[in-house]
Amino acid sequence: MDHSQIEDLIEKRKIERTPYAEIKRVNENTFSINGHKYILEENVRDAFDILEFSNAFNPIFTHFDYIVGDWGYGQLRLKGFYADNRQVDQNLKKAAIPDYLVDYTNFGSNYFVLHNLEVTNRPEIKKNIKQNKKSSHSQKTNKNHRKTKTNQSTYDKHKSNHRRKFTIRQKNGD
Repeated sequence: MDHSQIEDLIEKRKIERTPYAEIKRVNENTFSINGHKYILEENVRDAFDILEFSNAFNPIFTHFDYIVGDWGYGQLRLKGFYADNRQVDQNLKKAAIPDYLVDYTNFGSNYFVLHNLEVTNRPEIKKNIKQNKKSSHSQKTNKNHRKTKTNQSTYDKHKSNHRRKFTIRQKNGD
């Protein structure tokens, strides 16, 4: 199989693929994607392509406040980010988008930023359960760590009292 046959198979698969997104253009910068309203905030070098975006879109992106799409080697890559006021890791906040573009995309690549105005929030209960599990684990770890320090210091005291004493003897019989 040569390179042109592989490219033909890829194109055929793209055509046959069922898109996950139903996209309707409301106006020049506003879209309705699966019933959620999005605004195209940045579109560097006309990176936003509706057909390619609908093929790459996954419903999991409805949980994110922002979707960044960048082009590399002819493929569209999507990454989700949350608003800055959300309690998530700093790397997942909107403020981290410029760093993401510098660190993880090709230099000078075309990209776009979509702002989701109707975010589907995950239930907050799950986050609280995870946080409680983490805190109880850290408490157990700290207790075990304290015990280890106590046992270690007792061992060191016991060891220091029983130092080996040795003397150098000379050989008899030369």
